[in-house]
Amino acid sequence: MRFALLVALSHLRSRRHDAGVSAIALISMGGVTVGVMALIMVLSVMEGFEIDLREKILGSNAHVVALSFTGYFGDYGEKADQVAALEEVDAAAPFLYTEAMLRSSWGSAGVVLKGIDPNRTHGVTDVVSNLVLGPAGEIGEPEEQREVLETLGNPPRAVAQPDSDTDELPGMIIGKELADQLKVYPGERVHVINPIGGGVGPMGLPVPRVQPVRIAGVFYSGMYEYDTKWTYMTLADTQAFLQTDDVASGIEVRVHDPDDVSGITKEIEQTLGTAFYARHWQTLNASLFAALKLEKIVMGLILSLITLVASLNIVGSLILVVVTRAREISIMRAMGASKSTVRRVFMLEGLIIGIVGTTIGTILGLAGSVGLDNYRFPLDTDVYYLDTLPVVIVPETVAAVAVSAILICFTATLYPATIAARIDPVEGLRYE
Repeated sequence: MRFALLVALSHLRSRRHDAGVSAIALISMGGVTVGVMALIMVLSVMEGFEIDLREKILGSNAHVVALSFTGYFGDYGEKADQVAALEEVDAAAPFLYTEAMLRSSWGSAGVVLKGIDPNRTHGVTDVVSNLVLGPAGEIGEPEEQREVLETLGNPPRAVAQPDSDTDELPGMIIGKELADQLKVYPGERVHVINPIGGGVGPMGLPVPRVQPVRIAGVFYSGMYEYDTKWTYMTLADTQAFLQTDDVASGIEVRVHDPDDVSGITKEIEQTLGTAFYARHWQTLNASLFAALKLEKIVMGLILSLITLVASLNIVGSLILVVVTRAREISIMRAMGASKSTVRRVFMLEGLIIGIVGTTIGTILGLAGSVGLDNYRFPLDTDVYYLDTLPVVIVPETVAAVAVSAILICFTATLYPATIAARIDPVEGLRYE
């Protein structure tokens, strides 16, 4: 093995009469480096997209949502307690869900209005921890965030509230992007509109219901879809706005292990009875994550072509070595070197190129990924769900890329090594 390694290293050293062969070997090594670096960086970004999107979805939504076949239902507090008592459940909270319009002096927007229980919802979603603005301005402490939620039904006077506006209004929490779109801040008055909630007018047409509310807080989840659409009021204020009885739309649940929710979802359905059905986050977002997984696989295969092209260069360089070193190979065979020894020489040459190129590419790929993560490259929120480029380095993915590159390079050595092993020493030395 040591003899084969020494011969392989001597073949890779640059000499004047075979500088072209060494140059091709360096180009092959560079191709492997670029391929591995690009693959690690791209897969790190795509892994970051998937993980970051998953965390934002799980933070803004519950792990499991239980709904009634009949729509609204009463006794929601008791049913939430029954679900929260299950072993795999961390917390459960009722909610009331509807769609509405929100209007300010500067514009209007369609929104998702969600009525929440301030005493329960903080254990199910991240709406509290995502709060960035309150009546007093920027929020930096968890106590201030909880206070905004606790006083949501009747928010305290805010810094931005006009002196002439002394009405006590129900509070509403909206997303940062929506607040920028409507140009409103905590303390300002907006109007939430139910287009058909006011009954029927004299002409038989539906009359909209308009309810003034006060902005109590602004949240920022980092996911554009949520920050422009989701709004929160207390469950009681939402019921009053919709003019319904003391009812809820469903129960949202947070479980211990969000990756294993199928079993607890069935248990929740059994606990609530046949009038309810439950859906977990993996089912609700199955198409999105399936698309991300397929995209990651396809991008990995496409970028692997760079390494495959480099492996073809390895094949070409080794064949050139075989042709230019046919005399040396014949001498080694005549001196007693076996076919397996000659084959091992050329396999080691390709492996050296692959290992060195993979090592350099891995280092550069990791360095590039860290640089992208620190830079936080901004994204266009009109196109992407996220506002910055997420990067997550997964050791298993990096190891898989490195091993795959080395295996591709090793496979490329088999044909040239077989040709070299088949050289007959008599034919190689006949004209020497």
